[in-house]
Amino acid sequence: MIFRRPTLTAALLAGAVSAAPLSAEPFSFDTLCEKARGLAAKPFVPQGAKLADFWANLSYDQHRDIRFKMESGLWWDQGPFSIDLFHPGWTAKKTVTLHEVKAGDEKPLKFDTSLFDYGKNKIPAGTPPPPGYAGWRARTHLNSEKYMDEFLVFLGASYFRSIPKDAPYGLSARGLSINSGLPGVAEEFPDFSEFYLERPAKDAKSLTATALLEGESVAGAYKFTVTPGPETVMDVEAELTLRRPVQQLGLAPFSSMFWFGENTHPRPYDFRPEVHDSDGFLMELGSGNLHYRPLEHTKDQFRHCVFTMDKPRSWALVQRDRSFSSYQDVEAGYHNRPTVKVEPVSGFDTGKLHLIEMPTIDETNDNVILVWEPSPAPVVGKPFRFHYRLKWVRDLPPSGLFAVRATRAGNPVQKPDEVLVSIDFAKPLAPEKKVGDPKWDDASKFKPVVTVNQAGVKLLHVGLTDMSMPNVDDLPAGIGRSDQLHMPQVLRAFFVLDPAKEVNDIDMTCELQDETGKVVSERWVYLWKRTH
Repeated sequence: MIFRRPTLTAALLAGAVSAAPLSAEPFSFDTLCEKARGLAAKPFVPQGAKLADFWANLSYDQHRDIRFKMESGLWWDQGPFSIDLFHPGWTAKKTVTLHEVKAGDEKPLKFDTSLFDYGKNKIPAGTPPPPGYAGWRARTHLNSEKYMDEFLVFLGASYFRSIPKDAPYGLSARGLSINSGLPGVAEEFPDFSEFYLERPAKDAKSLTATALLEGESVAGAYKFTVTPGPETVMDVEAELTLRRPVQQLGLAPFSSMFWFGENTHPRPYDFRPEVHDSDGFLMELGSGNLHYRPLEHTKDQFRHCVFTMDKPRSWALVQRDRSFSSYQDVEAGYHNRPTVKVEPVSGFDTGKLHLIEMPTIDETNDNVILVWEPSPAPVVGKPFRFHYRLKWVRDLPPSGLFAVRATRAGNPVQKPDEVLVSIDFAKPLAPEKKVGDPKWDDASKFKPVVTVNQAGVKLLHVGLTDMSMPNVDDLPAGIGRSDQLHMPQVLRAFFVLDPAKEVNDIDMTCELQDETGKVVSERWVYLWKRTH
C-alpha cells in the first residue's frame, strides 16, 4: 500500500464546500473591484483575528523551524504550478484569507496544521491554530523538469517579489505605497488581505491571482497574471478607491538595497568591494530617450530625486555589474540579483517618478524606494484603474546605445577643492557571442556633453578616453581576444569641476554625442553630494 500525504486541495477543501455557500455571482476581478468600492465607502476596520500568544511570540529560530510540506501544496502533481503556504509568527503576525477559484466558483482554504512540519517546536496543549496563513509562494518547473522551483512570493503588507530562470531573489515590489520615504510623514502600509488563486489548466503557462487591498486610506483590487521563464512577466491590473487624501500615492513601487558601490564615500569597513541588490535606475522617456541614474548611498544623508514625466515608455531598477569580483560574496550572490522593468499600459499618462535613497548601517535594510506618483492625484471616493507590466529579468536587452557601466568620483591629485568625475560607457555591456563581423565605433568622432545645474560651479575640463583594450586584456587567459566573442567597447568620459565651498549638492548630466550632435549613449544623470 502506498501512502500519499493529503494535498492541500483535498485537506482544506473537503469541508469548505458546505461551510461556504456559493455567491450568487461567479467570482471575477470585477466582482472584487465592486467589493473594494463598498469597503472604501466605509471606515477602515483593522483585522480582528489575533494570533494566540504562542504563535505571536515565536522567535526567529522557532518560526524558521516551521516548514511547509512541499508535496502538500495546492495543485501539487495536478498541473504546472503548486502553491506553498506561509505559517504566521515572528514578524509575520497578520494573516490573509485564501480562496481557490475554479470556473468562477471560489472556495476558502482553511488553516490546516497538518500541512506543516513544526520541527523542534513544542506547541502548548490547547493552543488554537492560527486564523489564517501569512502569505503564499508559487512553484513551477522553472530551472529543471525534476524540481518545482519557487518563483513568486506574496508575504507581508502588499509586498511581493519574483525571479526569472537561474536567478536568486533580490529587490521587492509592492502593490501600493503611501507616503513612502517622506521625512516627518508617517508611512502607511496597506495589506493584501484576501487572495483568490485561480486553478490553472494542465497546459497553462501563466498563473493568475486576484487580491483585495485594504488600508486606512484606501481599498482596492489587483489581478496578477504571472508567466515564469527566462523573463518572468507579470501583468498587474488594479483599481483603487481612496477613503481620504494622502500626501503621496505610489504606484508600481519597488524596494531595494544599496549599501555601497564603487563610488561610495566614505566606504564601510567591509571585505567586499560592493554590496547592493540594484545599482542603477533606467528611465525610458516618452520620446524614447534613455536616462540612467546610478544609485548611491551617502552616510547620514537622505536623497530624494523627482523626475516629472509624460507618457513614459518604461523604467527599471537594474543590477548591471555582473562581475563576481565586484562583490566577492558567494553566499549572497549579489552579482546574480535580478533586474525589474516596469512597462506602463494604462493610467500612467502624467506623473512623477520618486527615487528615494535613505542612509543605512548595513545590507539588512531596504533603503531604496522607487514609486510612480500619478498626476493629478486620484479623487477621494472615485475608482481609479491602472495597468502595468513587470518584467523580472537578469539583464535588459541591448539598446544599441553606449550604456553607463560605472561611475566614480574623487579629488584630482593635490587639488582637494576640485572634483573629478569619471563615467564608463560600454557597448555592449558584457561580452557577446559574435554574430557576423561586429566592429567598434570610431570613438574619435565622439565627445562627452556635460551639464551642471548650479551657475556658480565651474566646469574646468572635459575629456574622453578609449578604455576598450585595457578592458579586453583584463580578462584572464586571453578570453578577451577570443575570436568567438564580441567584446564591449568601453569609453570613459571624465570632467573636472570646481564647486563653490557653499555648494553641497549638484545635479549633473553627461552623454556622448557624435560630430553631428546625435546622441550615441544613455544620458547619465547624477546627484553629487559633498561628503567631506
